[in-house]
Amino acid sequence: MARRRRPPRVGPLTNIRREPGAWSVVLTRNGRRFPEYFGDAVWGGRARALLAAQRFRDHLLLRIEPDTRVRRRPAKGSRSKTGVVGVIRELHVVDGRSYWRYVASWRDPDEGAQRRRFYERTYGKEEAKALAIEAREAGVARSHARMMDLQREAAAARLDSAPPAPRPVKDPLSRKGINVGRRRPRRAP
Repeated sequence: MARRRRPPRVGPLTNIRREPGAWSVVLTRNGRRFPEYFGDAVWGGRARALLAAQRFRDHLLLRIEPDTRVRRRPAKGSRSKTGVVGVIRELHVVDGRSYWRYVASWRDPDEGAQRRRFYERTYGKEEAKALAIEAREAGVARSHARMMDLQREAAAARLDSAPPAPRPVKDPLSRKGINVGRRRPRRAP
């Protein structure tokens, strides 16, 4: 039985989560976290706090790099024997003749999966491997730059079409007027 995959969350609430009395924005890039908290009481209500959180997220996306994590689990036993992620050595058979080749692969945001092949017979084993590694690095760099452009275009478009930014109604460090649940003493059993 195949597991159903959830579609990725894309839209106005991406990277924004509702918490008790507030919205929180958390983006992670290369292990570095960019968290921010938008309390309803500080921003004058739930809708204004959400608007402030969305604007913060979009301004942040204009400055940081795109999310390039690979979200897949490789098939068991399919690890690359070359020691380089995205570069494999495979046996290619055409009309009963066998050829060894190195294949570089990466994901392009516009065109999907990309592959470049380098035959050992043409280049030699070491040069074919070096060319495959070089092709992968160049392809990943191009796709990273394109993802950055797409992320910035989407964030800028959202900022242009968004209503003006709300102003905080009160000082975020002030606890006055914010109801915080009191801890009740524990009952003895």
